[in-house]
Amino acid sequence: MKKKANKIGYDQQTAVLDDINSKFDLILEQFSGLNRKIDNNHQEFLEFKGEMVEFRDQTGKNFKELFEFRDQTGKNFDIVKEYLFRIDEEIQNLKGELEDLKKTLKEKADLDKLAVLEKRLVKLEKLVFARLA
Repeated sequence: MKKKANKIGYDQQTAVLDDINSKFDLILEQFSGLNRKIDNNHQEFLEFKGEMVEFRDQTGKNFKELFEFRDQTGKNFDIVKEYLFRIDEEIQNLKGELEDLKKTLKEKADLDKLAVLEKRLVKLEKLVFARLA
């Protein structure tokens, strides 16, 4: 009887071990699929990272060019502003001289000088407006 009990016990142990083996095979198969998914995600991440590095480099270059353009434009505006201030100062000086001449007009020579100054002022104003247009 003991042999029969051992035979039954052995068969049950074998069945249990076979069941455990099949479950391990299933777990390994699932682990293998998960591992492939992780590898695929890692590859996609590396590709995305490469694209972002390329984008960053291109964007940095564009920003550098944009900042250089901004700086150069600012310098150009400063030059134009300085030029306009000098023209405005000259116009104000001419207007002051005209007013002084009008107040102290006594001789024909002063009238001639006034006409010359008025012509210079008109010419200067036309020049300024032509350059601004």
